[in-house]
Amino acid sequence: MADPLWIIDATLKHKGFTLERPMATYRGQILAHGKPATVEIDIPDVRFVTPPTVRLVDGSALPVPELAHLMTDGHICYVGEGGLPLDLYNPGGSVLRVLAETSATLERSFSGGAKIDFEQELSAYWKGSSLYCAIALVKVPAIVQAEMILLDGIRTPVLVAKGAWAHRKPRSRVPAIVLAFAAKLQHTMTFPLGSLAAVLDYIAAQPDPPNGWREAVLTATASSRPVFLAAPNAIIGWTPQFPPSLELIRSAKAGFRPAFFRKMVDKQTQEIGLDRMTGTETDLRFCVERNLVSEPTLIGKKIAVVGCGTIGSNLAKMLVQAGAGCDHPLWLYDTDRLSPGNLGRHLLGFSDLGKPKVDAVADYLRGFHPDVQIEPKGIDASQDWAALETCDLVIDATGDPNVASALNDLWLKSDRTGDQLALLHCWVFGNGIAGQTFLNLKDANLACYRCLRTGFDGQWRYSPLKDANSPLRMAPARCGEAGYIPFAVDAPVAAASLALRAALDWAGGKPGLRLRTVVLNHAEGREAMKWVSPTRFDQCVACGG
Repeated sequence: MADPLWIIDATLKHKGFTLERPMATYRGQILAHGKPATVEIDIPDVRFVTPPTVRLVDGSALPVPELAHLMTDGHICYVGEGGLPLDLYNPGGSVLRVLAETSATLERSFSGGAKIDFEQELSAYWKGSSLYCAIALVKVPAIVQAEMILLDGIRTPVLVAKGAWAHRKPRSRVPAIVLAFAAKLQHTMTFPLGSLAAVLDYIAAQPDPPNGWREAVLTATASSRPVFLAAPNAIIGWTPQFPPSLELIRSAKAGFRPAFFRKMVDKQTQEIGLDRMTGTETDLRFCVERNLVSEPTLIGKKIAVVGCGTIGSNLAKMLVQAGAGCDHPLWLYDTDRLSPGNLGRHLLGFSDLGKPKVDAVADYLRGFHPDVQIEPKGIDASQDWAALETCDLVIDATGDPNVASALNDLWLKSDRTGDQLALLHCWVFGNGIAGQTFLNLKDANLACYRCLRTGFDGQWRYSPLKDANSPLRMAPARCGEAGYIPFAVDAPVAAASLALRAALDWAGGKPGLRLRTVVLNHAEGREAMKWVSPTRFDQCVACGG
């Protein structure tokens, strides 16, 4: 193949571009609705792992007052949602595609398109230092008393509601206020805004700012406190930068009356600058919902996981990432301690050896987000049925048929219907041959857990084994350790994944087929193992068939 840099050079020169700098930077014109715009394109990587950058040099011929997707440094954000695939085996065509996307990006600013795009990317135009914002969006505009905190291990400050995360001990706390908007911040002025006066005008131009916002902003400014605007499309903020005259008064050794300084601030808003900050949503609800747009979540559901072993620990993490523990505690049950033999397929590691699994898993999950609510219960779940019965969903993740049968029996005798309390079992079949889950909602004519076998020691009615008589391989018992069923970590993770999907389908009101199987070992497992909703077993001793 010819040298890709040579191909790019020839392609761009054929388009009228000239080499500006020896490090593959070219200047030329592109068209947007027939109007010329001069740009520079820089190609730092001919394999396009790092995409080319395009900077607008002269857009005076474009008949629009301002352009969307144009950063303050002149670079054009031409890569839309989903990225832009560029073919390293067609370097010339890839560079032409970049220019075509750049033209299309500029054209979106015509006919008022800039306003919509600007509002979608408002934070990028604000251009401030980064921080995380863990304050949830509001339905009614409000003024939130907040704090900027620094946590150990995280360099970026976090903005939280005042008094939040009391269980954490931050290295520092800086009081702040947040003007929380229910609707998107609208594009009414060209960013970046350079003074407090401009910010006040910008807030005043919004359709529904919180009541008392101006007084709150001026009071916070007089106290040198950061102020933030938080809306569905952006989180922007600033710390006031006082001119020398006000700074002299503020730093006077004799002190000053706050009311007097507040009046001075109000009179000199034009002279007060801004040290801008840009926030990124980090509240728990956002972290959960970001990847589940328009899909059901487990937020607000009362869920209990019985068993924090190899399946339960991995499942608990997935459940939290799907919303369990958000707006309602996630309950965890287990009575064992983590041993060295568990490490090969457990979520936890060496530093948790000897700890109660339920407590160590709870601590691990709290590390996902400070707002996660976890309640570890180091007791036998079957002895706590009165509490479990109040849940929306109980998940048996023990893989132990004795525990599964006991929970199944308690659940069948409960007065709560399947709409009020669902029971989900998940387990690894055999030596990691498959992962299986079974959801029971007390449907008429459908099976309970005990219906899945012809007897307690009988054959599985829906076995994923090619040979139903294949012997189960057991690791021999050692001194101080019972025998166990060996299998790799992929099997419990697969079972946990199946259980999460079943839980999400249940949460969305579409539970689907109740017995689900994923075969991992196709040498010993059946290749075509369909999901089914098993009917009752006529001779079931639990539900009566």
